[in-house]
Amino acid sequence: MSLRGYRIYAIPRTTGTYRVLVESVNNNAYLYIENGSIATLSATDGDNLKQTFTKVADGCGLMGILRLSVKTPAISVVDTYLIVITEVKSVGKINESDVYKVAAVKFLSLNHEPTLVTDDRIPELARLLSSENFYFATSGPGNLFDLTLSAQRRHDAASSDYRFFWNRNLHFPLERFGINSDDWFVRCMCGSVLIRTIYVGHRTAKVAIISRLSCERVGTRFNVRGANDDGQVANFVETEQLISFENRESSFVQIRGSVPLFWEQPGIQVGSHSIRMRSIEASVPALERHFLQLKKLYNEVSAVNLLGSKEGERKLSEAFKTLLHGSSHNDVEMINFDYHAQMKVSKSSIKQLQAKLDPMVDNWQCYLSTDGKPDKSQTGVIRTNCLDCLDRTNCVQTLIGMKALTVQLADLEVEKFKAKISQRFEETLKEIWQKNGDQCSIIYAGTGALEGKSKLKDASRSIARTFQNNLMDSAKQESFDLFLLGNGYFDDEFDKACRFLPVQMIKDSYYVTECPAALPELISRRDEMSTRQPLSVFCGTWNVNGGKHLNVARKDNSFEEWIFGADWDAEGDVPPYDIVVIGLEEIVDLNATNMVKASTTNQRLFCEQVKRTLNEKSREKFIILGCEQLVGVCLILCVRTQLLPRVRGLAISDVKTGMGGATGNKGSVAIRLTIDATSVLFICSHFAAGQHEVANRNDDYATAVRKLRFPQGRTVDSHDVIFWLGDFNYRISMPGGEIKKYVEQGQLDALIPYDQLTEQRQLGNVFKGFEEAPLKFPPTYKYDTFSDIYDTSEKARAPAWTDRVLWRDEPTEKLVQLLDYRTAPLKSSDHRPVAAIFQLDVLKVNLKKCEEIFHDVVSSLGPPDCMILVSIEGFAAFPEFLKDEVLSKLQELGVTVTLYTIEGNFMKIAFDYGSSALAALSMDGTDINDKQHRISVQLRSPDWEDDWAIRMAPAFRREPSCINLSAIEGLSIVNLALDDDEVDDTVSIASARSCIDFSTSNNTPIFQEQILLSGSAATPTNAAPPTPSRPATLPPRPLSSNGTTNNVPAIPPRPSPANWPPRFS
Repeated sequence: MSLRGYRIYAIPRTTGTYRVLVESVNNNAYLYIENGSIATLSATDGDNLKQTFTKVADGCGLMGILRLSVKTPAISVVDTYLIVITEVKSVGKINESDVYKVAAVKFLSLNHEPTLVTDDRIPELARLLSSENFYFATSGPGNLFDLTLSAQRRHDAASSDYRFFWNRNLHFPLERFGINSDDWFVRCMCGSVLIRTIYVGHRTAKVAIISRLSCERVGTRFNVRGANDDGQVANFVETEQLISFENRESSFVQIRGSVPLFWEQPGIQVGSHSIRMRSIEASVPALERHFLQLKKLYNEVSAVNLLGSKEGERKLSEAFKTLLHGSSHNDVEMINFDYHAQMKVSKSSIKQLQAKLDPMVDNWQCYLSTDGKPDKSQTGVIRTNCLDCLDRTNCVQTLIGMKALTVQLADLEVEKFKAKISQRFEETLKEIWQKNGDQCSIIYAGTGALEGKSKLKDASRSIARTFQNNLMDSAKQESFDLFLLGNGYFDDEFDKACRFLPVQMIKDSYYVTECPAALPELISRRDEMSTRQPLSVFCGTWNVNGGKHLNVARKDNSFEEWIFGADWDAEGDVPPYDIVVIGLEEIVDLNATNMVKASTTNQRLFCEQVKRTLNEKSREKFIILGCEQLVGVCLILCVRTQLLPRVRGLAISDVKTGMGGATGNKGSVAIRLTIDATSVLFICSHFAAGQHEVANRNDDYATAVRKLRFPQGRTVDSHDVIFWLGDFNYRISMPGGEIKKYVEQGQLDALIPYDQLTEQRQLGNVFKGFEEAPLKFPPTYKYDTFSDIYDTSEKARAPAWTDRVLWRDEPTEKLVQLLDYRTAPLKSSDHRPVAAIFQLDVLKVNLKKCEEIFHDVVSSLGPPDCMILVSIEGFAAFPEFLKDEVLSKLQELGVTVTLYTIEGNFMKIAFDYGSSALAALSMDGTDINDKQHRISVQLRSPDWEDDWAIRMAPAFRREPSCINLSAIEGLSIVNLALDDDEVDDTVSIASARSCIDFSTSNNTPIFQEQILLSGSAATPTNAAPPTPSRPATLPPRPLSSNGTTNNVPAIPPRPSPANWPPRFS
């Protein structure tokens, strides 16, 4: 078979798109592409047509057709590219199939001149695909060898494993037009394939290590960590150890993957393992889904955890052990082995781990087949993880592989043919296991694995990793997303479809992404497929003036009145919020030290107080789902625990606006999430100060809108609902004395026309489309502390409504209703806190209704291929001279023809929309050519409705999954995020994207579908513990060096090392 098996030709049109002709030299076939439509041509037609075309490229293979959205303020178009593999390197043969790694690719545009690339993202994407990390296999006709499948799954499964089928979406365009994509496009996996030949006497054996990187949660080392909401983890790799000998084949599979919790590791310094974790309770659904998927795929599962005891690894390891122990998958055996610590003690310490692993390999066995028929199967899998699932994991997986080798060689009986050949197999496997580790490391971290053999080599690689991760990985991450999402990346409509439609419909079929008008039509009917679920949302903002006078025990700092209102009843019920959002400004002094590295002590104190207030005074259990601090700006997001299974897609972003974006003394912090099918964004901002700095404040707002970015290209405007709160610093354009007079007289309405934010909104300069309730409370700035008197200092700043809460939602849906807008008399700052209470209606999808609407849309839009077949009565072959007559009739119908070909007795015609194909059926039986001939018209896919009903039926069936939200015990530390340069290694109070607390309650599992349908969990069998009473006397205030009492809060002592880590039963 020729490696240069494809030739691509093109010819320009005076208008519209280029026409492209692809020749498959080996198959003697042609693919014709015009105006987005695709058809195959016979060898004769292709040979004739290519005479008028110009050759633009040769290729060893085709990856597929990629569609990319290009959006600017002026235009929004979709560019389409054919990805041609121009260079490959041979890896070897498996099962008589040649395996190649991709060494170079070329992007040929199908919208304009093929060799002209106008999208500046393409070169980086081409670099990624040419990195020699992508592999494909070729074989003879009817003998497709699929690298995405292990040997056992090749026997059990009828189709590819989509977890490892990286260019799956690129096959969709051919599938849409009924063309077998495997005849033209290769199936690519990303990872590593290493093949060696070993001679056993005069016989040969093939030994291979195949590592398949999952594309479900892919990314670079510090961009993607932990799990996503579906339970898919970063750096998930299935590694198969494959040996074929004579007519027998043996396979052993093991897996690696990031710790299946919500955590991340920001860009860091060389060798550091700083870790940030989200609320541990929030990770419960993800961990449950992760192990449920593993059991479905591999049957039994055992987890080998190699995390260490230093820095953040210990807390991450404790969280993993605690959640797994308290989950419905507590039958999964977990082996904890501190690899670094144990190997420092003695290299032979690994034998302790080996003694636990060997029985698992013996018990679960290896897959074995003879002449393609299975003799036995592997019945379980070992899941290994360290922090990044690279160096330590490589070593332990090699150890497991060596044990599996003994089982495989015994099954294959190779010693019968040559004595002591096992040593040769062992040496070969050790060599390729090391290379496999390097290859996996290069994909994820940018360098080879750290082997521990050469300190100089490992140090240089560690430095290279840091440089790679901090400076180059963002572009690589975007390339991953572009390749896998295509035109769904940076597309708000696609993002909305992912929230309303089943995941299987988006990922495993081409209908939504390829069929014209399908996506907007389905989204336009989202109200019909969903019901409204009301939630109560509290949004509060407070500039705490550095928190210098904060003491939460004082009445002046009682959060109850701020959160629950002036009429809250200390003995009775309080308003049952579902979501509580607290925005704080100037949480630390805005000095040079804090701008470089802000203290997080106040952040921790506020997190503790907010959570304590909610859990003690409310009848609901709350967790802090997200918390982020940018110097002085801090945003805390709390949700009811029972809301967790309905929350997805949480992400955090921030932007500095102080000193032109150089510092974070001013800026914005944002947290986004999806509740059911509604995306919600919370933003807390602190804009430029100064009476006359209106333009700078407007610029700060514009910068936040422009620079706040979230995964998959989401922006501020991508969300259904936005709550924007903070100290916006807009003043009142009036002398201070006059303002105070109006306030004293209660004439607040007289100040409104002079409020700078109101004025700028009316001019359309800021917060376009946002709403705010009428200002019925006095200006919230600037007070003397612990007083109701406005500023009496020498500067005598004028009062102003600097602290505000605004919101924006879909204008046609009106999901938000304001219930209250007020202040609270907390007096420890020169600002008063502001509170806004809303009813937020989130849209919850009804799968049955969704299925009905999908069938209706499929029926109304016509066949996805948009094609008809036209024949002429009395002719065995379609007469060429009548094609213009047929096209003229179609023109009279007002439909647009994108492509036509003549094949045998049919003229195949494609349109821009499926509805045009339905309209063309009206021509059936029409006479043409002066009524001398009668045409017959039929759909190329007449059974498209039934086909899609059958194909998509599984997507609308939700399988129940047990999510245990109540079996977590023991931990009570607010924060498990570690940053060891601030405190000792017993307890960290580092920058907390999350604040954690574990509740002690019943062990009854909660079924996810019950939570999702009812919005509440089963009544717990154990009553909540009584609320602790407030002490009659407060502890004495600390004394300063001169013996006087300080004006600082009394802070309880941190837990001692003796009480940490907690012990779990």
